[in-house]
Amino acid sequence: MTPDKKSISELFDKREQYLIPLFQRGYVWALDKQIALLWEDIIEQMEALAEYRANAKQVGQDQLRKLRKHFLGAIVIGPLVEGDGQRVSSREVIDGQQRITTLQILLLALRDVCKTAGDEALDEDLRNLTFNKGSYLNKADAQKVMPTNAGREILQTLVSLGGIDAVSERYPAWRWLVDAEKKWEWCDRPLMVQAYLYFHAMLLCQLRGLRFDAPATDDDSDTGRTISEEVIRQVRKGNEFKLPRADTSLKMGVARLLLDSFESCFQIMQLRLEDEDDPQIIFETLNARGEPLTPSDLIRNFLFLRAIRAGEDVDALYDEYWKPFDEKPDAAAQAKGTPFWRKEERQGRLKSARIDLFMYHYTTLRRVATLKVAHVFEEFKDWWDGADRQTAVEMGRIKALSSHFEKIVAPGQKGKFERFCRRLMLLDTSTATPLLLYFLEQFAPDSDEFGQVMRDIDSYLVRRFVCGLTTKSYNKTFMHLLEEAVQNGKPCPDQLRKNLLSLKGDSQLWPDDQLFADKWELGRLYQGSSTRKVRAVLEGLEMGLRTYKQEYLPELELLSVEHVMPQKWKPEDYPLPIDDAGSRTVRGNLIHSIGNLTLVTPGYNSNLSNRGFHEKRPEIAANSALQLNCYFQQFGDDHVWDEAAIRNRAVKFLPLAIGIWAKPD
Repeated sequence: MTPDKKSISELFDKREQYLIPLFQRGYVWALDKQIALLWEDIIEQMEALAEYRANAKQVGQDQLRKLRKHFLGAIVIGPLVEGDGQRVSSREVIDGQQRITTLQILLLALRDVCKTAGDEALDEDLRNLTFNKGSYLNKADAQKVMPTNAGREILQTLVSLGGIDAVSERYPAWRWLVDAEKKWEWCDRPLMVQAYLYFHAMLLCQLRGLRFDAPATDDDSDTGRTISEEVIRQVRKGNEFKLPRADTSLKMGVARLLLDSFESCFQIMQLRLEDEDDPQIIFETLNARGEPLTPSDLIRNFLFLRAIRAGEDVDALYDEYWKPFDEKPDAAAQAKGTPFWRKEERQGRLKSARIDLFMYHYTTLRRVATLKVAHVFEEFKDWWDGADRQTAVEMGRIKALSSHFEKIVAPGQKGKFERFCRRLMLLDTSTATPLLLYFLEQFAPDSDEFGQVMRDIDSYLVRRFVCGLTTKSYNKTFMHLLEEAVQNGKPCPDQLRKNLLSLKGDSQLWPDDQLFADKWELGRLYQGSSTRKVRAVLEGLEMGLRTYKQEYLPELELLSVEHVMPQKWKPEDYPLPIDDAGSRTVRGNLIHSIGNLTLVTPGYNSNLSNRGFHEKRPEIAANSALQLNCYFQQFGDDHVWDEAAIRNRAVKFLPLAIGIWAKPD
C-alpha cells in the first residue's frame, strides 16, 4: 500500500477514471449531514487563502504564518488498469467513493456556473478536472468518476445537462398529475442530484457576494433561514430556484480563487493498493467516514468481490440479482423516487432499511441461530465460508426469497398470503420470518402445504394474543421450531404442526378452544399498545364473514377501531343496572373486549364516537361497508347496548373465530 497526499485538483488532473465497483453501495451523502458542512469548510478555506494572499503583499513571505490545509479524509484506490487507444485508464475505489463522487459533482457545478463567463483559461482548467480528453469507444470513459450501477445514469445526466434549470427540470421536486386525479405529488430527488443543485445554487450566491450564513432574503422580509438553509429547502421542495441578488453579475475572481483553494488548501490521503493487497479486508476495515456501512452494504461488497475473484461476469450478476435492491421503486410511497428496499421499517426492536431487515432474517435462516443486528455480516460471511458456494446460485436464492419478503414487510390484501402477512405485521411478530422463509423455499405461497403453515402460525399467534399470553419467548420459540424443521431435512408442514402442538407452559402453549372461548368473551383486548393487534383480529373476522356475494372490499389500512359503547360513556346514554364499584369494573373490562369493538370506514362520522347507541347504531348500520357491522342492522332505535349485549355479540362471533383460527386435534 502506497500513501500519497493529494489536493482536490490533483485527484482529477490525470486522464484517469475512478471506477466505483459493483460491490460498493450507492451514493448516500445528504445535504444537511455532509454536503452543507463540506461547503462551509470549502468557503472558510477559500477565505483563508484570500487573507493569506493579502497578508503576503503587506508583510512578505518570510513573516507569513503558514497556510494550514484542511484534511478531507482518506481514499483507498486499487492498482492502475492501463487503458489503450479506445479505453481510458482506471482505478477501482475501494473506500472513499462518497468523497470522490461529491467533489466531482462540486466541480461539475462550478464548471456549469462559470461556462457563461467567457473565461477561456478558467473553462479549460475546469474541463481538465471534469473531462478525460480523448476519443473513446465508450463515451462514458470521458467521465472522471463512474459510479456503481445504481448511480451511473444519474451522474451521466449531470455531466451532460449542464445547468441548474435543466437538472431541476429533469429531476423535479414535485410534478402535476393531470391524467390521474389532477393533483401534484412529491418526487424524491436522487441524492447526487440534490448535491449538484445545492452546490450550483450556493456557487451562484457566493459569486454574487452572499456567504452561506447570510440571511436568505435580500428584502425586508425575514424567514429566519440562512442562504444555506433556504437552498436546502428549495432543493427538497422546489422546481424553480429563487435566489437573492439574481440581477447581480457573477464575480469570476471568486471562482478563480475557489479553484485555487482546491489546489492549495485541501489535503486528501490517497492510499494506492499494490497487487498483493487484499481489497476486501481493507474495505471491511475502513468504514465510510460519513455514513456507517450497513449489513447489506457489506454483504453486497462480499458477494461481488467473490464473483470478481472467480472471474464471473459481475455486470450480469448485478443486473439479474441485485439491481432491484437498488432501483425498485416503492409504489406505495408518496415520494415516487424512493427505492422500495431503502425505506425504513420497524419490526419488533429493529428499525432499519428493508434490505437490511431482509438480510437479518435471511442470515438468521442460513445460520439457524439468533443473531445480533451488529453481527449480521460476520455471520453471513462465516456461513458462506463454511461450504463451497456458487455466487449465481446463492444470489438466486436471495432474490427468490426477497420476492416473498416484499409481501411480509409491505403486505397488501390480494390473497391469503398477503392478508396473513398483514396480520403478522399488526401483531408485531417478525420472529417467525426466518421460519416462513424456510418453508417458502420449498412451497409456493398459494400451495396447500404453505396454506397449512400459515393457518397454524396464524392460529397460534392470534389465540395467544386473545388469551393475553406473553410474547417474550417468541424469539426462542420460533428459533426452536426452525431448528427442528431444518434437522428434519426438508420443510414438512405436518411436522411443524406436531411441534407447535407439543409446546407447553403459558410462555409457549397453543391455547385450546376452551381457553380461547373464555378469553374471547371476557378478555380485555384493547389496552396499551395493542390497538394494531386488535385490528388484526377484527380484520380477520371481517374477511371470514365475506363471501363471493360481497363485491367491495375497503382498503384495510383505512379502517379504524371503534368502541361501540364509548370509553368515555355517559350514564344517561349507557346506564348501569347497579351503580357500584363492582359494576364499573366489569364494564371497564367489557368495554375493551371483542364484543364491544368493531371497525369503521372513513365515511363514519367520528363526532358520533361518544354519543348514545341510539345515535351511533344507525350511522354504523347504514353507512358501513363492512360485514362485521351488519350485526347492528337487527336492532331498533330503542335497543339497549349494555354488558349483556356486548357478551352476546362476542358469543355470536365465537364459532367464526374458532373456525378462522382453528387449532387441529
